[in-house]
Amino acid sequence: MGLLRRLIRKSIRKTFNNPTIKGISGENKISLDLDFLNLFGKNGVCLRNLYVPMRNGKTTEIDVVYITSKGIFVIESKNYSGYIFGNENQKYWTSTLYAGRGAFGRSKVEKHKFYNPIWQNRTHMNALRNYLGNVEMYSFVVFGNNCDIKRMSFDVNDVCVCYESNLKRHIKEILRNNPDIYDNAEITSIIQRLLPLTYADSETKRKHVEQIQKPTIVNENICPRCGGNLVLRTARKGASVGNKFYGCSNYPRCKYTRNL
Repeated sequence: MGLLRRLIRKSIRKTFNNPTIKGISGENKISLDLDFLNLFGKNGVCLRNLYVPMRNGKTTEIDVVYITSKGIFVIESKNYSGYIFGNENQKYWTSTLYAGRGAFGRSKVEKHKFYNPIWQNRTHMNALRNYLGNVEMYSFVVFGNNCDIKRMSFDVNDVCVCYESNLKRHIKEILRNNPDIYDNAEITSIIQRLLPLTYADSETKRKHVEQIQKPTIVNENICPRCGGNLVLRTARKGASVGNKFYGCSNYPRCKYTRNL
């Protein structure tokens, strides 16, 4: 019986540590938070797993959107465990997790890299703007409560990186401090346009997974952070004054630059 219990516990741990299962669990918690807001008079509509078409013919998957009279909250869920390291300028962030002890009693650590979620959500929002037009949006990157965000410094004010437990507070603050910009008819129109994107068929999902797994092909004219166009510019101040460089057309929302 002891062996059977150990096998059952191991199977349960493996199931709940599956990235897909953890991702769904994180999205479920966020949806419950948004439903809780609606109970207290915040009349937003939550949609999940939107496959939004991009200009390059591919799709980008958005975990959760919350559509309100103040604008659209675009939420990237990261239900990770362990310590999280990264900042807005790093292409990849790191999740560090304790993995037991080795043969000589030394602690083992597993490190997993994942694409910068701030850049990832900018790609989502850029695709939404191309699809809907110039709508008001708020970027949220939400980590699960089982992780510990370490050594993070952000010089951006257009994104909120927070734990799931703090999500409601941040959204309520935005809803309280910003004016209504959409009436009921406009909100309904946005929902009607976005709702079909949640009904992706198996072929759309298969192609989306394939494009993620393919090696990234760098387009020299496209911003790798947000998908905007790169524009040739001239530095007007600082040590590089007069030098040419490429800057993102979405500046100041995106501050990516590349030297010639």
